[in-house]
Amino acid sequence: MFLGMKRSKYFIPLYTTPFELLGYLRHYSDVKGSTAERSCAVHEMKTGVMTNIAEAQLIALDWGTTSARAYLMGADGHIVAERSAALGIMQVASKAQAETQSLDEAFKATLTELCGDWLDNFENVPVIACGMVGSQQGWTEAAYRPVPANLADPAFELASVEIAPGRTMQIIPGVLDLKELPDVMRGEETQILGAIDLAALNADDSEEQLFLLPGTHSKWVKVSGRTITEFCTSMTGETFALLSTQSILSKLIEPAPSANWSAFERGVKVSQSGEGAADLMLTAFSARTLVLTERLEKNEVSNYLSGLMIGAEICSVLGKQATNDALSLTICGNKELSSRYTRALNIFGIDQVRELQGTAPRGIWAVASAQGLLQTPSV
Repeated sequence: MFLGMKRSKYFIPLYTTPFELLGYLRHYSDVKGSTAERSCAVHEMKTGVMTNIAEAQLIALDWGTTSARAYLMGADGHIVAERSAALGIMQVASKAQAETQSLDEAFKATLTELCGDWLDNFENVPVIACGMVGSQQGWTEAAYRPVPANLADPAFELASVEIAPGRTMQIIPGVLDLKELPDVMRGEETQILGAIDLAALNADDSEEQLFLLPGTHSKWVKVSGRTITEFCTSMTGETFALLSTQSILSKLIEPAPSANWSAFERGVKVSQSGEGAADLMLTAFSARTLVLTERLEKNEVSNYLSGLMIGAEICSVLGKQATNDALSLTICGNKELSSRYTRALNIFGIDQVRELQGTAPRGIWAVASAQGLLQTPSV
């Protein structure tokens, strides 16, 4: 059970449905082929209207392992336009190797592909990024900040990389929990700060909150005010993908036309049961044996396994006696997968659930504001 948990709130950005997740992770582990095969269209969505070029305040990037998202932000942090593409750091590294470029050249070219026109049109607007772009495998390393880490502290140092002559991009550092078994995060800390701001939570008192950011590697993060005090990581998403694609269980899985909630909830309940209390490693094989004994259909295996693993994750962190008396949850992330965690948490007796999406750009804005990077509008 996560240490010292009391009246906590949960924020949950989530990976998607089982088969969409498998496709995502197959791409994650198989970035190869020609440049044409790797290149992906940049998708743009306009979310606001900019009436004056001076209104542009920030170019924000959420740049991860397999994808990159860019946001053009106006006054008060509203998003004027956003773009996304499968141009994560893995694709950039692959491009650099294929085209015999330096990593720096490949990152500059990728940034231009993603938002070069914004950079040209708004020459004096600051550029700031979060995520794996600041890792050792990224553009330049942004050294981890140790816990306790105040997410909005103006004193913490951003990393910097030159993106054009005389112009730099700032990179938000990740967070390190240097306990007996160390833990790290990059990008999630910025999502948490954005979630706090978007939800208008009281971040000035000492009430403890617990944020959950599920995905390939789920993060459970304890926060006091706006300060991360400790966190842990669960490899739920990646383990699910491995079991579903490379284990003996993969031979049984048949696609289902839609989410099978009955099979999913069955898996969650098994994780709570006496048999499930033993260990996930001792129950995962039931996804095979239940099929062999004709008590589970092949097109139910993926959802059953998903429920089993999400339930095991919740059990490990919250303990088996979680009730809705002490918990209020906010879910941040993919709508479809949010429903999976909501259903699982409901089975655990946690009924008060709130959903938030798109917290990263708000977190980047909050950091830029705290660091004094934003222009002060003239009166």
